[in-house]
Amino acid sequence: MKRSGKVMFLIGCLLIISSLGLLIFSQIRTGQIQKENHELVQTIETILPERRAGIKDTYRNMEMPALEVGGEDFVALLEIPSFGCKLPVFGSWEKGKVSSHPCRFWGTVYDGTLIVGGADQSGQFDFFDRISNDAAVTVTDMTGSTFSYVVERVEHSDSAQAEVLMDNEADLTLFARDARMLDYIILRCVEK
Repeated sequence: MKRSGKVMFLIGCLLIISSLGLLIFSQIRTGQIQKENHELVQTIETILPERRAGIKDTYRNMEMPALEVGGEDFVALLEIPSFGCKLPVFGSWEKGKVSSHPCRFWGTVYDGTLIVGGADQSGQFDFFDRISNDAAVTVTDMTGSTFSYVVERVEHSDSAQAEVLMDNEADLTLFARDARMLDYIILRCVEK
Protein backbone atom coordinates (compact mmCIF):
# COMPACT_ATOMS: atom_id res chain seq x y z
CA MET A 1 0.00 0.00 0.00
CA LYS A 2 2.77 2.44 0.91
CA ARG A 3 4.69 1.59 -2.24
CA SER A 4 1.68 2.30 -4.53
CA GLY A 5 1.19 5.62 -2.74
CA LYS A 6 4.80 6.58 -3.48
CA VAL A 7 4.39 5.57 -7.11
CA MET A 8 1.24 7.69 -7.44
CA PHE A 9 3.02 10.61 -5.77
CA LEU A 10 5.94 10.29 -8.22
CA ILE A 11 3.57 10.08 -11.18
CA GLY A 12 1.75 13.18 -9.94
CA CYS A 13 5.06 15.05 -9.56
CA LEU A 14 6.13 14.02 -13.06
CA LEU A 15 2.84 15.24 -14.50
CA ILE A 16 3.20 18.60 -12.75
CA ILE A 17 6.78 18.98 -13.95
CA SER A 18 5.76 18.02 -17.49
CA SER A 19 2.92 20.55 -17.44
CA LEU A 20 5.27 23.30 -16.24
CA GLY A 21 7.74 22.34 -18.95
CA LEU A 22 5.05 22.59 -21.62
CA LEU A 23 3.91 25.95 -20.27
CA ILE A 24 7.46 27.32 -20.29
CA PHE A 25 8.08 25.97 -23.80
CA SER A 26 4.81 27.55 -25.00
CA GLN A 27 5.77 30.93 -23.52
CA ILE A 28 9.23 30.78 -25.11
CA ARG A 29 7.75 29.80 -28.50
CA THR A 30 5.17 32.60 -28.32
CA GLY A 31 7.95 35.09 -27.65
CA GLN A 32 9.92 33.77 -30.63
CA ILE A 33 6.86 34.02 -32.88
CA GLN A 34 6.21 37.61 -31.76
CA LYS A 35 9.84 38.53 -32.50
CA GLU A 36 9.72 36.80 -35.91
CA ASN A 37 6.49 38.59 -36.85
CA HIS A 38 7.91 41.95 -35.76
CA GLU A 39 11.01 41.35 -37.90
CA LEU A 40 8.86 40.23 -40.87
CA VAL A 41 6.73 43.36 -40.61
CA GLN A 42 9.84 45.55 -40.51
CA THR A 43 11.32 43.77 -43.54
CA ILE A 44 8.09 44.01 -45.52
CA GLU A 45 7.66 47.69 -44.66
CA THR A 46 11.16 48.50 -45.93
CA ILE A 47 10.51 46.69 -49.22
CA LEU A 48 6.98 48.03 -49.84
CA PRO A 49 6.50 51.00 -52.10
CA GLU A 50 5.15 54.14 -50.44
CA ARG A 51 1.69 53.52 -49.03
CA ARG A 52 -1.31 55.03 -50.73
CA ALA A 53 -5.07 54.62 -50.54
CA GLY A 54 -6.19 51.55 -52.43
CA ILE A 55 -8.91 51.84 -55.03
CA LYS A 56 -10.61 48.48 -55.51
CA ASP A 57 -11.82 49.16 -59.04
CA THR A 58 -8.20 49.48 -60.17
CA TYR A 59 -7.42 45.92 -59.11
CA ARG A 60 -10.83 44.19 -59.23
CA ASN A 61 -9.80 41.29 -61.52
CA MET A 62 -6.33 40.87 -60.08
CA GLU A 63 -4.93 38.31 -57.66
CA MET A 64 -3.19 39.70 -54.61
CA PRO A 65 0.52 39.91 -55.42
CA ALA A 66 2.83 38.07 -53.04
CA LEU A 67 6.15 39.21 -51.66
CA GLU A 68 8.67 36.51 -50.81
CA VAL A 69 10.44 37.06 -47.51
CA GLY A 70 12.61 34.34 -46.02
CA GLY A 71 11.30 31.79 -48.51
CA GLU A 72 7.64 32.47 -47.58
CA ASP A 73 5.03 34.34 -49.63
CA PHE A 74 3.12 37.13 -47.92
CA VAL A 75 0.18 39.00 -49.46
CA ALA A 76 -0.60 41.72 -46.92
CA LEU A 77 0.08 43.55 -43.70
CA LEU A 78 -2.88 43.51 -41.34
CA GLU A 79 -3.22 46.27 -38.75
CA ILE A 80 -5.68 46.76 -35.91
CA PRO A 81 -4.33 49.93 -34.27
CA SER A 82 -6.53 49.91 -31.15
CA PHE A 83 -4.75 46.71 -30.05
CA GLY A 84 -1.29 47.54 -31.40
CA CYS A 85 -1.63 44.68 -33.87
CA LYS A 86 0.49 44.70 -37.02
CA LEU A 87 0.99 41.29 -38.62
CA PRO A 88 2.14 39.82 -41.93
CA VAL A 89 -0.45 37.71 -43.75
CA PHE A 90 0.84 34.47 -45.27
CA GLY A 91 -0.29 33.98 -48.87
CA SER A 92 -2.11 30.67 -48.55
CA TRP A 93 -3.95 28.62 -45.96
CA GLU A 94 -1.71 26.18 -44.13
CA LYS A 95 -2.83 24.97 -40.71
CA GLY A 96 0.78 24.58 -39.57
CA LYS A 97 1.51 28.24 -40.39
CA VAL A 98 -1.50 29.72 -38.54
CA SER A 99 0.24 29.41 -35.17
CA SER A 100 3.07 31.60 -36.50
CA HIS A 101 1.13 34.29 -38.37
CA PRO A 102 -2.28 34.86 -39.95
CA CYS A 103 -2.95 33.13 -43.27
CA ARG A 104 -5.19 34.01 -46.18
CA PHE A 105 -8.00 31.48 -46.11
CA TRP A 106 -9.78 32.73 -49.21
CA GLY A 107 -10.28 35.63 -51.59
CA THR A 108 -8.72 38.99 -52.26
CA VAL A 109 -8.97 42.44 -50.80
CA TYR A 110 -9.82 43.76 -54.27
CA ASP A 111 -13.20 42.12 -54.66
CA GLY A 112 -14.25 42.16 -50.99
CA THR A 113 -13.85 38.41 -50.44
CA LEU A 114 -10.68 38.33 -48.31
CA ILE A 115 -10.85 35.94 -45.35
CA VAL A 116 -7.86 35.77 -42.98
CA GLY A 117 -7.48 33.23 -40.19
CA GLY A 118 -5.11 33.40 -37.26
CA ALA A 119 -4.43 32.04 -33.82
CA ASP A 120 -5.92 33.19 -30.52
CA GLN A 121 -2.54 33.63 -28.88
CA SER A 122 -0.41 36.42 -27.53
CA GLY A 123 1.05 38.54 -30.29
CA GLN A 124 -1.59 37.54 -32.78
CA PHE A 125 -5.40 37.55 -32.34
CA ASP A 126 -5.58 37.09 -28.56
CA PHE A 127 -7.74 40.22 -28.27
CA PHE A 128 -10.58 39.06 -30.55
CA ASP A 129 -12.82 38.31 -27.56
CA ARG A 130 -12.46 41.97 -26.45
CA ILE A 131 -12.77 43.76 -29.78
CA SER A 132 -15.80 45.95 -30.36
CA ASN A 133 -17.77 47.10 -33.34
CA ASP A 134 -16.26 50.10 -35.14
CA ALA A 135 -12.65 49.03 -34.41
CA ALA A 136 -10.46 50.12 -37.32
CA VAL A 137 -8.74 47.49 -39.47
CA THR A 138 -6.27 48.18 -42.27
CA VAL A 139 -4.99 45.81 -44.93
CA THR A 140 -1.99 46.87 -47.02
CA ASP A 141 -1.24 44.76 -50.06
CA MET A 142 2.26 44.19 -51.43
CA THR A 143 1.93 47.09 -53.89
CA GLY A 144 1.57 49.51 -50.97
CA SER A 145 -2.18 50.01 -51.50
CA THR A 146 -3.99 50.41 -48.20
CA PHE A 147 -7.62 49.45 -47.66
CA SER A 148 -9.50 50.59 -44.55
CA TYR A 149 -12.30 48.79 -42.75
CA VAL A 150 -14.25 48.84 -39.51
CA VAL A 151 -15.52 45.87 -37.55
CA GLU A 152 -19.27 45.74 -38.16
CA ARG A 153 -20.10 42.68 -36.09
CA VAL A 154 -18.50 39.94 -34.02
CA GLU A 155 -19.86 36.40 -34.37
CA HIS A 156 -19.16 33.04 -32.77
CA SER A 157 -19.32 29.69 -34.53
CA ASP A 158 -18.40 26.12 -33.69
CA SER A 159 -17.07 25.75 -37.25
CA ALA A 160 -14.62 27.55 -39.51
CA GLN A 161 -15.76 25.95 -42.73
CA ALA A 162 -15.90 28.04 -45.90
CA GLU A 163 -19.70 28.26 -45.96
CA VAL A 164 -19.67 29.72 -42.43
CA LEU A 165 -16.85 32.18 -43.14
CA MET A 166 -18.08 33.53 -46.47
CA ASP A 167 -20.43 36.48 -46.11
CA ASN A 168 -21.62 38.64 -49.00
CA GLU A 169 -22.27 41.57 -46.68
CA ALA A 170 -18.71 41.69 -45.28
CA ASP A 171 -15.81 43.17 -47.25
CA LEU A 172 -13.24 41.48 -44.99
CA THR A 173 -13.57 38.55 -42.59
CA LEU A 174 -11.06 37.72 -39.85
CA PHE A 175 -11.30 34.67 -37.63
CA ALA A 176 -9.47 32.81 -34.88
CA ARG A 177 -10.22 29.84 -32.67
CA ASP A 178 -11.04 30.92 -29.12
CA ALA A 179 -8.93 28.55 -27.01
CA ARG A 180 -11.02 29.15 -23.88
CA MET A 181 -14.49 28.71 -25.35
CA LEU A 182 -13.43 26.19 -28.04
CA ASP A 183 -15.33 28.01 -30.76
CA TYR A 184 -14.34 30.48 -33.47
CA ILE A 185 -14.55 34.24 -33.17
CA ILE A 186 -15.38 35.78 -36.53
CA LEU A 187 -14.99 39.50 -37.23
CA ARG A 188 -17.06 40.84 -40.11
CA CYS A 189 -15.60 44.08 -41.42
CA VAL A 190 -16.96 46.59 -43.91
CA GLU A 191 -15.07 49.07 -46.02
CA LYS A 192 -14.64 52.44 -44.41
